[in-house]
Amino acid sequence: MLLEVLVAVSLVVSLISLYLSFRSWLRVRKVIAVVRGVLATKRTKMLRPRKRYLIFEVVAVSGDLSRVRKPGVEDALESSCRLLYGVLGYSTIKPSLIYYDESRGVGILSFRHSWRSNVFLLLSLIREIGGVKVIVIPRATTGTRRKAMDYVRKV
Repeated sequence: MLLEVLVAVSLVVSLISLYLSFRSWLRVRKVIAVVRGVLATKRTKMLRPRKRYLIFEVVAVSGDLSRVRKPGVEDALESSCRLLYGVLGYSTIKPSLIYYDESRGVGILSFRHSWRSNVFLLLSLIREIGGVKVIVIPRATTGTRRKAMDYVRKV
C-alpha cells in the first residue's frame, strides 16, 4: 500500500515538473522570437543606408571668394575625406557635391546618413580651396534634395 502511494506521488510530481518545464520552454521560445524580431528589424535598418543632404557655406578668411570654384571644392572635399578616412571610408561615406553657388559660397553635399558626424569633421579639416584660406560652416541637414535646394534659396 505504501509503495503504491509513493509511486502515485512520484508520478504526480513528475507530471507537474514536466508541465512546468514545458510551460517555461514556451515562454523562452516567445522571448527568443521577440528578440530575433527586434534584431532583424534593426539589422534591416542598418543595412539600408539613406542619403542626407548637408547645406554648407564657404567663408573666405583671406582672399577673394570668387576664386573658389566648384571643382576646387570637390577636390578639397575628396582630399580631406581620403586623408581622414582613406579610400575605404571615402567609398563608404560617398560624399558628393550636388550643388555649389560660386557667387554666394553656398553648397549642398550628399552623403550616407550614418556618417553625419564624420562629415562635420571632414568639413572642419578644409582650410584652403584654390589658394584661398577658407572656413566651411555647416548650416543644415535635410533628408531630401528638394528641401536642401529650398534652404539654399532662402539663405
